[in-house]
Amino acid sequence: MLTFLTIDENRTKGFLPLRDKVLTELKSAEGIDVKHIKYIHRRGRIRWDKIKKYAGDECERLLTPESLVLPKECGLRRFECSELKSRFCLNTAIGVLKFLKSFKGDIRVGVFDPDGSFADSAEILLKYTQSLTAVTRMTGIYGAEAERILSESGAVLSVSKRLKSLSSAKLIIAPQRLTVQLPVEKNAVILTSSVPSVPQRCGVYYRYFFSLSEELLKLLPQGFDAEYLASALYTLKGRFDLGSIMPQAVKGEGLVHTLVSLSKYLMNISLNT
Repeated sequence: MLTFLTIDENRTKGFLPLRDKVLTELKSAEGIDVKHIKYIHRRGRIRWDKIKKYAGDECERLLTPESLVLPKECGLRRFECSELKSRFCLNTAIGVLKFLKSFKGDIRVGVFDPDGSFADSAEILLKYTQSLTAVTRMTGIYGAEAERILSESGAVLSVSKRLKSLSSAKLIIAPQRLTVQLPVEKNAVILTSSVPSVPQRCGVYYRYFFSLSEELLKLLPQGFDAEYLASALYTLKGRFDLGSIMPQAVKGEGLVHTLVSLSKYLMNISLNT
């Protein structure tokens, strides 16, 4: 079961000894059961212990609004996982590169993957670009993949530990959260899975827009988005089919691109630089 938690700050005036309330709502769709715990906070401190009883076994992976701060000592934890968004990051890059190849366009692509977790994605990326550089600490993993790809298809994957190796890339794929500033040009594009912890020099995209079935969307309480629900379904409920979704658009800080518009942008900068 997936469990959502919201807190309604329904403060009242006067001297009536009104107590906080806990309401629960159950929904089901496509074999997925969802519980929504709605805590109506009227006065005094929030009874986190009371919420924990309602959450039960789900208290360590509650789906909550980003704005809700859970105290460390309350015994409740927010579900956070970027596994699916990492897949969306890669899928978006593949979609863009497919579009460019259909118009005989080619750009320099970089993959920033310090832990080597996405080395198996290099082969499909090389189907759509002739210039792919992977920057990673795990050069052994990527090196073995580069040798295999070269022997089987003749495609060349460059592998490096140096961040500077990304400097000429126009599209940079960073499936995990960025904790360093990448030395890229201002007109480059970074696709990643969450807001970087340090500022970047170019446009960064980390929100992905896509379609879910109407039945699944009915599971969402007000104030939650489809991306968060899909991440929970993928990670907690084994809905790995969601990992094959091709996003329709991406967003960064005030920037929105469809896959087509992003492809055209990258094509223009590759032609003019």
